[in-house]
Amino acid sequence: MSRLSKGLALFVGGAIVGAAAALLLTPKKGEEVRQELADLAAEAKKRAHQYCEQVKQDLADANATAEAQAEKTKKEA
Repeated sequence: MSRLSKGLALFVGGAIVGAAAALLLTPKKGEEVRQELADLAAEAKKRAHQYCEQVKQDLADANATAEAQAEKTKKEA
């Protein structure tokens, strides 16, 4: 995992923990808090999936670029 990915994962994790703590410390009914936590978890899952898909696409693009460059270098040699 790259340094950027680790940093982003830590940031997202911290944001989720902070949001959950804020929800738990507000004076609301338990049912409301549970629903908000469920919504927050669903949103986090959605964003994590989007992030993973973007990383997969970026890796595929980088691989294609590397293969093209390797082929070019091979032909020039």
